[in-house]
Amino acid sequence: MKNHHQPACTLTEKGEDQLLRAAMASEFLVNVLQGLSASSANKSVSVEGIAALVECISLQLDGAVRESSLMKGGHRD
Repeated sequence: MKNHHQPACTLTEKGEDQLLRAAMASEFLVNVLQGLSASSANKSVSVEGIAALVECISLQLDGAVRESSLMKGGHRD
């Protein structure tokens, strides 16, 4: 097995905040969906709402990656 050395990734404060927000939103979504599956009542959730939340998570993660790329002097579009 080859051991490839990866350069350290440094996040800006903004990138770190975006990463934390994405993690919090992901955890919230998991809790909501687990609550729905565990519930005995017939509840539904908005597909558009979930899509919007997943898009927000994606934007937060993309922003965090962009921030870390800028810290390393690279560009990622």
